[in-house]
Amino acid sequence: MKPEKEDKIAELVRFVVEKGGEATMIPAKDIVTAEWVRQKCLFGCGGFGRRFSCPPYTLTPSETRKVLKEYKTALLIKFLGDVGEPTPERLVSRDMTAYVQNVMYELETMAFSAGFYKAFAYTGHQCGLCKHCTAKDEDADITNCMNRRKMRPSMEAAGIDVYAACASVGWSLDILSCTNVPGGSVLDSPMTTVMLLLIE
Repeated sequence: MKPEKEDKIAELVRFVVEKGGEATMIPAKDIVTAEWVRQKCLFGCGGFGRRFSCPPYTLTPSETRKVLKEYKTALLIKFLGDVGEPTPERLVSRDMTAYVQNVMYELETMAFSAGFYKAFAYTGHQCGLCKHCTAKDEDADITNCMNRRKMRPSMEAAGIDVYAACASVGWSLDILSCTNVPGGSVLDSPMTTVMLLLIE
């Protein structure tokens, strides 16, 4: 890799650190997609069809696989602990998910401005940019999204195996559990958020 490109990537990593996370380079060929990931979205996640950043509005695993073949390099990004401003009760809140969306949008914009014109971000969590996502409305279409400029799919929503990606760089992930309470879910332990930036 050319020194100039290394310097630009180092600047992106510094931005992530400033936001409270860490980042490491990963070859795009090491990013695994699988059909079972989307199946987990369909069966088991309450967000399916309720956010434009979630299936069925996102690329399928096979479509994501084709996209990944057009890249050589990516940044795998990890935030340990609750992101943004968690509530005292540690609810999984829209503010937390919006924080992740905004960080990745800023990072993708920085990468594009640095000359990585193919830069594309995958976030963690469901999108939290809007109080009400019109994906829930009748005859919803992704073109109705009020934040398409910023909104990006999560890795899982695009069929990316997050556990495999983390394992390839020596990161371990604990299984996160939540307790349902009136008004949402309470995190039983601090969450780890994993995201991805494709850069080329």
